[in-house]
Amino acid sequence: MSSFGPFDVLAERAHGFYLDGFSESAVQAAREGLAFCEAAGDERTARFLQFICGVALHQLGRHSEASVEAGHLLRRLESSGDPLWRAKALALLAEARVDLGMTTLAMDHLAEGRMLVAAAKGGGYNRLAATMSVALALRALVLFEPADELLVSISSVTRYSRRLQLTVVQEAAVLRASWGAMLELVGRPGDAREHYGEAHARALWMQQLAWEVGYPEMLARGEAIEGFVLQRTGAGGLAEARLRQAMAGFRQREVLAETHIARIGLALALSERGLHTEARALLEEVTRTIRRSHVDVWASAALSAIARVAVEEHGDHPVAAPLSALVRSSLSRLWADREGRFEALQDRMRVREMAEQTDRMGRAALEDPLTRLGNRRLLQQVLERADRLFGAIFVDVDSFKFVNDDFSHEVGDAVLRRVAEVLRSRCRDEDVVIRYGGDEFVLLLAGEDADARSVAERVLAGVRAEDWEALAPGLRVTVSLGVARRAPAAEALSQADAACAAAKRGGRDRVAGAPAAEGAP
Repeated sequence: MSSFGPFDVLAERAHGFYLDGFSESAVQAAREGLAFCEAAGDERTARFLQFICGVALHQLGRHSEASVEAGHLLRRLESSGDPLWRAKALALLAEARVDLGMTTLAMDHLAEGRMLVAAAKGGGYNRLAATMSVALALRALVLFEPADELLVSISSVTRYSRRLQLTVVQEAAVLRASWGAMLELVGRPGDAREHYGEAHARALWMQQLAWEVGYPEMLARGEAIEGFVLQRTGAGGLAEARLRQAMAGFRQREVLAETHIARIGLALALSERGLHTEARALLEEVTRTIRRSHVDVWASAALSAIARVAVEEHGDHPVAAPLSALVRSSLSRLWADREGRFEALQDRMRVREMAEQTDRMGRAALEDPLTRLGNRRLLQQVLERADRLFGAIFVDVDSFKFVNDDFSHEVGDAVLRRVAEVLRSRCRDEDVVIRYGGDEFVLLLAGEDADARSVAERVLAGVRAEDWEALAPGLRVTVSLGVARRAPAAEALSQADAACAAAKRGGRDRVAGAPAAEGAP
């Protein structure tokens, strides 16, 4: 089934607004589209719109509203059981709660989200989106290493479109620039240069991808990151030209990290040339607008740059030293706390993994290893529930000994697995499907509306329809089925067993026992 619903164009429109930094328009488009999709019954598109609404609200600094949208999305997902969508919703909730000061809760959500992404199979769009969402939430906690690891893992995957790849590389470039800026601000310029170098490489890659897909605004945002890095690594003249070119190529919307990156870089380049008034104006614009978007690293970088400009203009300015010390002190504490947060995240993941292993061990004790159906231990648990009534079907593979003797035990095992698939596909989630032993199976059907005879007829038709010769030339497989009406499990099983024996005596490849209920399909 496709990840996208019939009205996906509505999600594309809202996402386009968000990607270009028009977050207010993204929220409006998402809410309008959501109302339409809910009325039309397009649940898949509704999920995308709810998520886009949440991330756009977060980008606007409206973190409480983003948290509410994430909660709505989690409730929307309760019936789907999709682990990647749950990871996306948990990442959004975690990122919003970081900015609301609920770090402990955010860590819990993020631990589950990261494990869901790691365990998920496949590599479609949802895998990319979920991985990137978790990475951005990790970045919000200043956990740059695991965030970068996740982004790198998906940035070079060729099966994704170039436009999707561009989105990942853009976030990866911003992350490395942020990482370098933070290291520089806490007094580690040597380490910062390494990350600036990687940010520069990613900014160039970002520009190449943007040129290939015809996305001039994203190309200019890549130039902004490149220009900032050039300025911080000593190429001031080239940096200023690059930054001016970049800023002419995209609208400096306050929700975009590249807006702040470009303004800070250009201000520092201008200050080096003695243009302090122009530099100060740019930095004041950053500090004025960045409070809403909560980009802490760049807010601190702007304050540090203001102190630097003051010193370059006036010498030992009385405010410069205390301001620089305040920035370094606050970020140093944040940087030092990273290790504690990382350990806390790892601890939460270990606890979750242990709980899941325990759950898997419990399930394995009740599971037949060949067919992955329930085993007789599970059946015994059901038989002990005297308070419930079940319809029952007893299934026996006809002449199974000859399958093993004539075609090999490997083919025999394959036959049992194929029969198990037929049984599973004809039952509901609440029904109990058991490998009773050898070539015998049991189905216990829950619910007052369960019609054992109709289910048995569908199983018989399913077995007859299988292409058994695909397993081995000349192979033919039939089953005999016995049916019992609703009764306590032990009684129903006994009746179904007797009916199965009657089916075999009657010539095999048939159903015997209780007739279908009136009006049954």
